[in-house]
Amino acid sequence: MIVLGTILPAPALVFAGTTLVVLVVAVLVSLLLRRPRLVVTRRFSPDRGVAGWSVDETVTLTATGGAAGTMGIRDDVGWRRTRPSEAVGIALVPGRASSAVFRHDGLPRGRHRVGPLHVDLIESFGVARRRVVAPGVAELIVVPEVHELGGGAESRALGDGARRQREQSLAGGDDDPVTRQYRRGDPMRRVHWKASARHDELMVRQEEQHGLPSARLVLAVAADGWSDSHPGPDGRSASEAFEWAVSVVASLGVESGRSGSVTQVTTPAGDLLARHDPDSPSAYLEALADLALDDLRRIDLRAGGAGVVAAPPAPREPVVAVVSGLRAAEIEALGRSRAVGSSAVALVVSPPLGFRETSPVGGERADDDLGPDDVADALREAGWRVVTATSGDPVSDVVVGAGLLHD
Repeated sequence: MIVLGTILPAPALVFAGTTLVVLVVAVLVSLLLRRPRLVVTRRFSPDRGVAGWSVDETVTLTATGGAAGTMGIRDDVGWRRTRPSEAVGIALVPGRASSAVFRHDGLPRGRHRVGPLHVDLIESFGVARRRVVAPGVAELIVVPEVHELGGGAESRALGDGARRQREQSLAGGDDDPVTRQYRRGDPMRRVHWKASARHDELMVRQEEQHGLPSARLVLAVAADGWSDSHPGPDGRSASEAFEWAVSVVASLGVESGRSGSVTQVTTPAGDLLARHDPDSPSAYLEALADLALDDLRRIDLRAGGAGVVAAPPAPREPVVAVVSGLRAAEIEALGRSRAVGSSAVALVVSPPLGFRETSPVGGERADDDLGPDDVADALREAGWRVVTATSGDPVSDVVVGAGLLHD
């Protein structure tokens, strides 16, 4: 425009061209000198999510310098890719906090990273646009859904009695306690510090095992046993039927805790996956939030691996196994999860009706891999009471209808 105005000659064109050049240079200098300094805080409501439900995330943004005006913000989340069209507009004033609320629906179970925050700034009177990433991330824990199983007042009353019995047990025998190695999920109030110092590792009291009833839940975590398993967004195996099974285990453990029972969740091979104490249900649910198919804590019977082994089954300790497809070796190992005289119930889960099973990627199923129907038959022959269900059935209807709380 300046060149054209010089050639014509046209002073107005020269003036307009010069003004535009100066404006562009001024904007560039402004962008270089005014670095946005943003402080981001996040708050979730509720502070812990439930699988399949929603959570509201409140993002508060404070500009400590170099940023002001209208902007669009969107947050990265660990379980899916967010789109630029999901950005929310806010007005930012230096030194003041501005907030926006994001609703996250259909949460998947697990520990998820939320952040960083993508900020689209409109600066210099709308002439320039700057895109920055505000540092800082938060963790959102999404636990499995716990279904109401109808224990109600009876379970709470039993829990109170068990708690009093436990407190009396903990009050005595301090000089010669019965201790064991600390396991994930044990409440810190049970740590026996003198014994820990002697053994040079954390040791916890277990006198309460003489007064507290116990229960055992067995959950199959091998991906090849869940016929609807597929690669998830994070690259790990995912299965809707397995998620249903985790919800069953969560509900049974919490209900058992209301009656005062200590519950262990193990694999068929005996690896400890989670432990529920009546006084610490949150730790139990968070342990289940971390659970994944093909979890590394699982003992691979074919490879001879090793994991964190659960305590051996106690006499008259009821056992409920929630499984789908199993290997022959896992069925054999499952028999060792029950003590003599203990009731044993197997809930054998199949994917919803209409799902067509496919062979694993890269090959056929091994000869010793049994489908849900064959597993049910094998467990019946081994003396288990077998209940069959599909992952489309309501959890509470299956548990209550099968009488799993009374075995």
